[in-house]
Amino acid sequence: MTEALFQRDGDLYLPTPACGSPWSPGQLHGGPVVGLMAHAVEQASDNMDLHLSRLTVDLLRAVPNAPLTVTTRLVRGGKRLQILEASLFAGEAEVTRASALFLENRPVTVPEQGQFQPTELEPPSWPVEASIAEAGGWQNRYSPVGLHSTAKAVVIEGVDGGGQGVAWLKLPLPLVQGVETSPTVMAATLCDFGNGVGQLNLSSELGCINTDVTLYLHRSPVGEWLGLDARSRMQDTGVGLVETTLFDCQGPVGKILQAIITMKAPG
Repeated sequence: MTEALFQRDGDLYLPTPACGSPWSPGQLHGGPVVGLMAHAVEQASDNMDLHLSRLTVDLLRAVPNAPLTVTTRLVRGGKRLQILEASLFAGEAEVTRASALFLENRPVTVPEQGQFQPTELEPPSWPVEASIAEAGGWQNRYSPVGLHSTAKAVVIEGVDGGGQGVAWLKLPLPLVQGVETSPTVMAATLCDFGNGVGQLNLSSELGCINTDVTLYLHRSPVGEWLGLDARSRMQDTGVGLVETTLFDCQGPVGKILQAIITMKAPG
C-alpha cells in the first residue's frame, strides 16, 4: 500500500505510484512536484513567524518518475519578508524551478469593504471514496494510477471539459513519508488541479496543459478539504489562463493562476 507521495532516502526524494501523471505513466503529475517545491522552501525558511504567501513554479520539462533532488537558496531575508528559490533535479537536469515569497502575519483591523467574503459551500462531512478522476469521469481516458486516482473529490458543478468547475478536494496521503504535511504544502499539492477542475477541451482530441503554477495564499487553509472554483479561457493563438479561487469551510484562502497551451488528450 502506498503510504505517501514521496519516500525519502538521504537527499533523494523517491516518487511512489501516487505521484503519477495522467499524461504519461513515466512522468509525474504536476501536483506532487509543486507540493515538493513548497515543502522544500518551507523547510529552508528560518523564520517561523512568516507565512508562505506566494509560490511560483515553472514546470521546465516533464518530471520523470525517477529519484529527485532539491536545492534551495535564500534570495532575500528579513523580519517581515523573505524570498527563497528552489530547483528540482532529475540527475543533473533541472526539471522545475520555484520562487517563494514569505510575509509576516500581523493582526490588523480591516474595514468591511476590504474583507474577503465567506463562502456558502459546506465541505463534505461523509466518507468519500471517489477519486478526482472518477468524480470528473476521467478514469477511462487517462493513465490509471497517479495523483488523479489518489486525491479524493466531490464535484459541485462542471469539471466536464467545458472550461469551468467547482469541486472539493482532499489529499489522503502525506507528501513525504514520515513528515506531517502542513496546510500550505497540502494546498500547493492540490493547486495544480485548477487546470483539471477547469479543464477546457477544444475538441474530443485536444485539451489544455499548464506550463506553470502560481499560488497566492492570504491565509493558511483550515481542515482537510480544499475547494477549487476554476475558470479557463484561451485566445485563438492557443495560449490561455486558468484562474482559480481556493477556499475552505471558512471562506477564500487564495488564488491560483496557470498559463495553459494546447495538448493532445490522452486515451
